[in-house]
Order: sequence, then structure tokens, then C-alpha cells
Amino acid sequence: MYPRKKRNRSGTISVVMVSKPHGRIRYVHNFGTVNTEEEADTLLENTRQWILVHGGHQLLNTIKY
Repeated sequence: MYPRKKRNRSGTISVVMVSKPHGRIRYVHNFGTVNTEEEADTLLENTRQWILVHGGHQLLNTIKY
């Protein structure tokens, strides 16, 4: 998983988390839509921190042995 800035047709910027299984981009979560590049960079950094904390760990907690 990695964060990505995606420009929309309306001129806004969406910050999304994507994964790339089998060579295709799959949108996992939308973290928000902003109007300026500075806001997008801040939201992108928050998304990177979220991935470091939550990336993959929620799957390990659901496995019962």
C-alpha cells in the first residue's frame, strides 16, 4: 500500500491509499479532497503515518489459532 495524490477534473486533489496487486491499481481508502498543493502535502504525510501504524496489522489480529 502506498499513498497517492490524484488530480480531479474539478481541479481539486484527492489523497488516496492504493495497492497494486497483479499490476493493477486498486483504491483502498480515500483520505480526503483538498484545493491546494500545500494541503495535499499535509494530508499525504498524514496518510503515510496512518499506513505505518495500521498497514497490515489489522489482518493479523483477526486470525484465530
